[in-house]
Order: sequence, then structure tokens, then C-alpha cells
Amino acid sequence: MWYVAPAENMELVRIVAVTESGCIAETSDGFAVNIGECRGEPNQYVMAPVDKKVRERAALMNPTT
Repeated sequence: MWYVAPAENMELVRIVAVTESGCIAETSDGFAVNIGECRGEPNQYVMAPVDKKVRERAALMNPTT
């Protein structure tokens, strides 16, 4: 296993759930990401930092997508 530094950029995401470990949001292309603590509610759109490499890691773990 190797360390992969995050490469974050700001994206408009839709909050799906608010949990104890942070807000879970969905990106415009359907990836679920934890955006950390937020003051939003489900179905609200917010700008949040999203790791661009999430998509790359997801593709490596599930090559059928």
C-alpha cells in the first residue's frame, strides 16, 4: 500500500446525510464523499472540497464501473 496525497478541488455537491462523522454528499457524477462537518440538511447543495482522486480509487477497487 502506498500513500496517496489528496488533490482537493471545490465542487457543488448534494448533501445526502448528516452523520456523527460528518456530512455525506454526492458529487455531480454520483460519487459519495464525506465532506466533514457541515451545517447543511439532506438534499441541500453546498460547495465543498472534494478529493479528485476518489474517482481513481473507486475505479481501482471496482473496475466494472
